[in-house]
Order: sequence, then structure tokens, then C-alpha cells
Amino acid sequence: MTTSMAALTALLERHGPLIDRGLRWAYVAVLVAFVVLRPVPAGDAHAYWAVDLADPYGRPVATQDAFTYPPPAAIFFSILGRLPFEVFEAGWTLLIGLAVLWLTGPLALGFLVIPVVASDLYLGNIHLLLAAAIVGSLRRPALWVVPLLTKSTVGIGLLWYVIRGEWRRLAIALGATLVLVAASWLVTPGLWPAWIDYVLGTGVAPDVGAAWWIPLPLLLRLPAGAVLIAWGARTNRAWTLPAGSMLALPVLWLVGLAMLCGAFALSRWGPRRALVAAR
Repeated sequence: MTTSMAALTALLERHGPLIDRGLRWAYVAVLVAFVVLRPVPAGDAHAYWAVDLADPYGRPVATQDAFTYPPPAAIFFSILGRLPFEVFEAGWTLLIGLAVLWLTGPLALGFLVIPVVASDLYLGNIHLLLAAAIVGSLRRPALWVVPLLTKSTVGIGLLWYVIRGEWRRLAIALGATLVLVAASWLVTPGLWPAWIDYVLGTGVAPDVGAAWWIPLPLLLRLPAGAVLIAWGARTNRAWTLPAGSMLALPVLWLVGLAMLCGAFALSRWGPRRALVAAR
């Protein structure tokens, strides 16, 4: 047995890069096949594509084509909505799928069979892209515009910079976000009051109907996420950043757990663990 294990270890060490590339390309092939052969449209992707700037917040949470993100996101998706839906859906799905590959590396095929990850990709939701943006923000703080201008409460992750005294990175993240907020105000000033009214009308316990979610209130999850991120920032555990940010999602849909791919990416086994240097 010992001899067999030693031989297997030697084989993996010798052919590791080749196996790594093979697994990555196999994942890409599966992803492309899924995009081409998918049986039904992606419901959440359709909601993004169908945004109408004249009235983007007219549908309640968890109803068909409901859109809940702030005005900069509404403007962004309204521009992409000029594409045929099939083109948008294919590009959006590929983008999410490549985010999974970036976060999980050669283990991407294994993560693809995890129900919450597969469901987020299948629906075309934004959780995996949020995880990728948060992980990437450790090198490119401006990427915080993605979570801050979509699922804004996830911005509790900025506490990472505060605890670590990384004030320049915090300024970049907030500055980039404020630039887009100001630009969207100039372009469509009426959307901001409409979005604020929508959020206040939705409340902290929205009616999600039969949608699959984890019924823990934001008022409980937000401080828990803050504590986890603060602990991780002080002890240099970067995986706590996407994990704690996930806890701060406005509504913790079951597919929101897909953000834990970001925690894996920054763990000792993940391909992005080198993004944060030890203090």
C-alpha cells in the first residue's frame, strides 16, 4: 500500500500541470455544452435583461422579472438589454461559469455538481459574480462597485479594510462607487427616490412566496457577518471576507450559499489564497 501511494504521489507530481489543464478544459467544455443545450431560459438572467428604465421597480421581490438593484445596475442592464436575449443569456452564463473556474480552479467540475452552485449558474443569478468580485477586491478594491451597487448590504465586507487600516484601498472602493452613483444620478435622477421607496416598502422581511431561502433576518445576519469579517481581518483569514459578506445578503436565498466558493478560493486549498499577504 505504501509503495502504491508513493507511486501515485510521484505520478501526480510529475503530471500535475497536465492534469490541472485537462480538468480546466473539461470544465470549459461542459460549460459551453450547457450554454448551447440548456433546455429552458435562465429566469434571473431574464429579469436583468428585461429591465425597463421607465419603471424598473414595479415588481415585488421574488416575482417574475423583479429587479431590486440600485439605479447604476438598472442602467447597466438596460444597455445590455438591447441585445437579443439569447445572446445576453449565453454571454452572462459564460461569465458566471468562468467566475466559478477562477474561484475553484481544477476542482470546478466538482463544484458544479453542488446544488447551490449549479442552481446559481442555471438561474443566471449574481452570487458567484459577487464572490469573484469580493475575492478580486483584495487586489483591485474598485471591484467593490459590483456588490455595493447590486446587493448593497454585502458592503459590510468593507470592514475588512477598516480593521486592517487599509485606508487607501477603502478610499478606492468608496470613490469608485460614488463616481458611478453620481453619474447615475445625473443620467436618471428620478430612479434613486424610486429605488429608496422600493427598498423601504420591501422591508427587512420581504414576502418571498414559495422561493427557497434561509429565513434568518438581516438584522441577525448582518452583525454576525461583521463579527466574522472583523475576526478574519485581525487574524489574516481572508476566507472570512466572502463568507461574512454572504451572511449580509439582503435576502439569503438558498443559492446565495454559492458565495462560499469565494471562501474556498481564499482558503489554504484554494487557487486565490495568495491574493492577501500576511500582515
